[in-house]
Amino acid sequence: MRSGRILIIGNGGTGKSTLADRLGKEYDIPVTHLDLLSWKDNYIRTDENVFKEELLNKMKSERMIIEGWAYHSTMKERLEWSDIIIYLKYPLEYCLKTVFERNSLYNNKSYPFDPFTGDREARYDLYREAVERVHYKYEPEVRNWLKEFEDSEKCIYTFESIDELNENYNLIAQKIHEQLKLSENG
Repeated sequence: MRSGRILIIGNGGTGKSTLADRLGKEYDIPVTHLDLLSWKDNYIRTDENVFKEELLNKMKSERMIIEGWAYHSTMKERLEWSDIIIYLKYPLEYCLKTVFERNSLYNNKSYPFDPFTGDREARYDLYREAVERVHYKYEPEVRNWLKEFEDSEKCIYTFESIDELNENYNLIAQKIHEQLKLSENG
């Protein structure tokens, strides 16, 4: 096991970026935010082939945290790449609430984890559709893919609420610490 490849997935508004930054700072691991790779300002998508090329370059690193859902077509490859998978599987209502709260807070302002600077509130329908699409269409497929790794050496953590994540943060941190030590000695 390579030991330094961490994938954080979940719907919009689950705190993937915040968790990735916290772990990255705590363990000195570079973080890739997929929204920054997959979008340009003004809600223009990065060409999928360009995105895939940039993602593959990031995935060459032995120590990396990748967070995000962007371009679902690359999800299975990211799951296979990772040593530790953290899946934030929060209720749809929670995701919508936190996405809309964030959009109000950062409306017409820059947000560190995505490139958008314009009127986020005017894009209410776009955000709702994206969160619902991930919840209803993509998450069931990912849950099936995760089952394929149940007997592997991968560490897979699924949390269904922010409270559950916070209660188990030290467990995740301990596992990352152990695996990084193994890779250094290994």
